[in-house]
Amino acid sequence: MTNSTVSFLDQSVGGASDSRTGVCLHGHTLHSEECLWFLPRYLSHIPGAARLTTGIDFSRAFFTPPLAPACAFRLERAQIARLGLRPLVSLTDHDNIEAGLQLQSAPLDEEVPVSVEWTVPYQRSIFHLGVHNLPSGSSRAWMSAMAGYTAAPQESRLPEILSSLARIPDVLIVLNHPFWLEEGVEEPLHRIALDRILRECVSWLHAFELNGTREWAENRDALKLAEAHSRPVISGGDRHGCEPSACLNLTNAASFSEFACEVRGGRSSVVFLPHYSHSMTLRVLEAACDVLRQYPEYPQRRRWMDRFFYRGLDGTVQSLAALWKNREPLLLRPATGTLQLLAASSVRGALRSLFARQVEVLP
Repeated sequence: MTNSTVSFLDQSVGGASDSRTGVCLHGHTLHSEECLWFLPRYLSHIPGAARLTTGIDFSRAFFTPPLAPACAFRLERAQIARLGLRPLVSLTDHDNIEAGLQLQSAPLDEEVPVSVEWTVPYQRSIFHLGVHNLPSGSSRAWMSAMAGYTAAPQESRLPEILSSLARIPDVLIVLNHPFWLEEGVEEPLHRIALDRILRECVSWLHAFELNGTREWAENRDALKLAEAHSRPVISGGDRHGCEPSACLNLTNAASFSEFACEVRGGRSSVVFLPHYSHSMTLRVLEAACDVLRQYPEYPQRRRWMDRFFYRGLDGTVQSLAALWKNREPLLLRPATGTLQLLAASSVRGALRSLFARQVEVLP
């Protein structure tokens, strides 16, 4: 039996007052590599920019989110604290556990789980699993095993890895945004792969994610999928920029292990925060502004060119700043300059007023 509840803070009387702890799951830091193979679709709308894509393999290009682990942790912790709750924050970079390990070695008084968003190629699609609260002593070994599957996927090995992870009582395994399509993956093929991975692996998936950056129609489908497979739903902020998570889990658990046990037992309480109802177009635009604006507090990563990279055929990674010798191509300046202008607080306020009537349709 499962007992999941889903609420919306601006619609629920008392908000989070009945819970002691707020849990933020699924947030990204500079340790995530965000592939840019979608970029040619957008550059095609910029006059003359197509010339920049000639001969470039965009599957080897990527950017990293702007926030360092400590900044991302503080951002999410502060939002939870403003709700009068004790914060638990689980950062999940793509196929990388350094954020959690770094924070565990920092002088913090709060618990920090070692977690990851694992990329799982399966059949002719790709899934993402949130694997939370890995044992610190063996976390690198587990990450190596997961990375080995990602690099050379053998579908017969997946149940073995998942079942071994699930045998660790403090670990929580979440199917993130189950209907999200990786670039180039066709929806019919994804549905076939989803059906199969659930037939073969659902026993070791503890919860399905409701995602704070996906439209409610998609989250509604994820909710139905979870009900069909008798799994609880869980929150996933999926933050890549500087907007804190748009959804949280509420609990009375005193530790992440206790929270994981609660969810594994079928109990979960998800709350969507007021900014989830804002225009999704505006939120995506603001995230793009966060990715491209300057960060004077990070001298080595101040400009967007410092945070975008290209991996050569020999595996060598260089920033675009290095490849372009610190000179942004003239053709890109109007587009990046416009987004950087929109990042200004005064302009953002005007944009929010402009998009005020475009709200996410909620139940």
